[in-house]
Amino acid sequence: MRKLLLAATAVAVLAIGSSALAGSAGVKITGTGFDPATVSVQSGDSVNWTNSDNVRHEVKVTGSSCTLSLEPAQSGSCAFSSAGTFAYTDPSSGFSGTVSVAPNSRSVSLTSSRTLNIFGDAVTLSGTVSSKAAGEKVTVFSRPAGLPESQTIVTTTTGGNWSLQVQPRVKTGYQAQYDTASSPQVTVSIRPRITLQKVGRHQYLIVVLSARSMAGKLVNVTRWLPGRGYVTFRTATLQAIPRTPTTSDAYFTTFVRPGTKLRIFMPANQVGTDYFEGHSNFIVN
Repeated sequence: MRKLLLAATAVAVLAIGSSALAGSAGVKITGTGFDPATVSVQSGDSVNWTNSDNVRHEVKVTGSSCTLSLEPAQSGSCAFSSAGTFAYTDPSSGFSGTVSVAPNSRSVSLTSSRTLNIFGDAVTLSGTVSSKAAGEKVTVFSRPAGLPESQTIVTTTTGGNWSLQVQPRVKTGYQAQYDTASSPQVTVSIRPRITLQKVGRHQYLIVVLSARSMAGKLVNVTRWLPGRGYVTFRTATLQAIPRTPTTSDAYFTTFVRPGTKLRIFMPANQVGTDYFEGHSNFIVN
């Protein structure tokens, strides 16, 4: 008997292992039969049988390798990977039932409030699960460029809606998973946060905030020319700030006419592949 129990437990554990993220249905085995005798699931889901009687019962699924031997109070599960209708029985008692397996139609959507963001600002991710039910679990995967993947679990609200506020520090891909379904990945690109200040009669300060130091990178100092837009007339080299690895700055002196609009641009070849080219606010000299 001990060997039989161990074999039944192994079958149950193996069946669950292939569908740990899938949905499930539950069946009780009583002295009068299976309750409910007929259950409906989707492909990839599992069915869990619990022996609520005071004698041992078996579950054998026709057309499947699922075979369980359950002592009183013991439970076991089997996964159903393909669609179809599967009859099952308890040979010792003559109880019978049916598992109806439909094609898996679960889905989850994912959208972002912005796909181009500035370092330090928040972004709201949101979506809906196909069940339209509250209380469902959605796993949101975060894949920042050059950094380890992480995940956050959120719970759906009324209508199956979910949302999550994130603060990506570099270009980051996001993907939502609900049960066995995954959304397309959405990528949020990040600009470094660049500010330009006038700190003297002809002196200016550039400050760049990002997840890593931009020290040594070049920025373009531009001025507005009617009919041509912002035109680069010089460059400045960013310097590191001690004990502040996310901030770099540069001072420059320039002589321009009063009323000239100045703005700083940082091109793609300077920000790196994990950032999007950026620009500062403009100031009027």
